Amino acid sequence: MGAEPFRSCVACRTSRPKRELIRLYPAGDGRLNVDLGGGSGRGAYVCPRRPCLEQAVKRGEFARCLKTAVAPLTVETLEGLIREGVARKVTALLGLARRAGKIASGAEAVDSAVKRHSARLILAATDASANSIAKVRHVAAQVGVVWMQAMGKTELGAAVGGAPRACIAVMDPHFAGALMSVLNNIPAAAKTREAAWSDRQVEETAGPRKARG
Repeated sequence: MGAEPFRSCVACRTSRPKRELIRLYPAGDGRLNVDLGGGSGRGAYVCPRRPCLEQAVKRGEFARCLKTAVAPLTVETLEGLIREGVARKVTALLGLARRAGKIASGAEAVDSAVKRHSARLILAATDASANSIAKVRHVAAQVGVVWMQAMGKTELGAAVGGAPRACIAVMDPHFAGALMSVLNNIPAAAKTREAAWSDRQVEETAGPRKARG
């Protein structure tokens, strides 16, 4: 297997694995498209961090790197493009996981998956109640499973073919890893990710530990 390709962020100039950066490429008429899949072709790469997005927009780095005119762009517009791309990718991955029978949907099903030690990732809706989020956070920390917030209850439920859901569990390490990689592209999710990771100590490839009794 060849070495993993690296690219540099147009804002902070840090060299990172290509998969950890967001690629923007011309869509015509000065517009930009967002690529979360590490596609090939001309593109400008940027870290999924608010400071990097702000610097890239302020300094006009996208037009410079792409050597083409870019329509006026705000950080909020750029974040919106990224969120739309993330939502499409997450929806597609959850659909595949559901068809493969690797999704536990709803609080009871998630609890069951956790008790069976089969949950590899717990996704909570962004508009779930504070009580629901607290429960997800507690369960995830107790058994050493990563939890993240993905999309609204309606969208989360639709992605797995059902009614609105406050939480779901992904029961396959490959789907879980792919979803975490995609969700890490949401700049505003940084604090949530840090909180989730601070709640548990688990190796990236390790399975969930038994709950402390």
